[in-house]
Amino acid sequence: MKNIAVLGLVFVLLSSVSIAQIKAPKGKSWKLMENLSDEFKGEKLDKKKWIADPEKHPDFGWIGRPPALFKESSIAIKKGYMTIEVGQLDQTFVSHKYKTPATYNYYGGIIRAKEAVSYGHYFESKFKMSKTEMGGGFWLMSRGVCGKKHEIDITESIGSVSPLAEEWGKNWNKIMHSNTIHRKTTCNESTRSQGMKIPEIKNSEKFYTYGCWWKSPTELLFYLDGEYQYTLKPPVDFDQQLFLHFSIESYDWNPIPKDGGKVASANKKDRTAYIDYIRTYKLEDSNK
Repeated sequence: MKNIAVLGLVFVLLSSVSIAQIKAPKGKSWKLMENLSDEFKGEKLDKKKWIADPEKHPDFGWIGRPPALFKESSIAIKKGYMTIEVGQLDQTFVSHKYKTPATYNYYGGIIRAKEAVSYGHYFESKFKMSKTEMGGGFWLMSRGVCGKKHEIDITESIGSVSPLAEEWGKNWNKIMHSNTIHRKTTCNESTRSQGMKIPEIKNSEKFYTYGCWWKSPTELLFYLDGEYQYTLKPPVDFDQQLFLHFSIESYDWNPIPKDGGKVASANKKDRTAYIDYIRTYKLEDSNK
């Protein structure tokens, strides 16, 4: 009986780990989707769920915004976290993948979900940003269908403000910033809606939990540490299949200084972002 009680307690504890921070509507409950969720408890990234090689996903091939290249080797699973390290490349790399040559002197990382998902789901991730000029976050992107390329940025931020930063970006080391973007293609121009919250503590100094309920094609609700923050109405109906992403990248509005800044000089711990989990939920009837 004692062993049964212990097993029961373990089951309860494990089950409680993945409970959504927000309440489901009356008569409904949130069910975890294992194929789009990860507690990062193993020793290696689960390649049944995620692709970390930037050029190996069948629907995406972006290798990073210069001067920071996405490298699969920057991503690791350690002590229950997915870590994404940034740093300086051993030597300059020039890519001829795009219309003009792209020069890379630094590196970051990206993971992309293997399976797509649409509206009616709630997404949640708990993480802490690195302390460098690079940043990024938790987002979704659709395939590049002409005129219907959609992006949802659940949150994006940076670790440290560059001395070369644009004025509007000087609080982005302490921010939750979200977008719904109808991206530019050969068939249309980009349009977006956006929202933000400025918490008291920097993104690199504590773990925040960021959430988004993609409630319908016209309504997305955003949450910080389980508390509702704002609702965004996309510029067009967001009724696409999108893929989850998590990336740490360089931004042209917060440039890495010529000497490499903290990306080159900080210790490994400060150059690393720590992701506790990524979870995706769908609504189901409570009596199921």
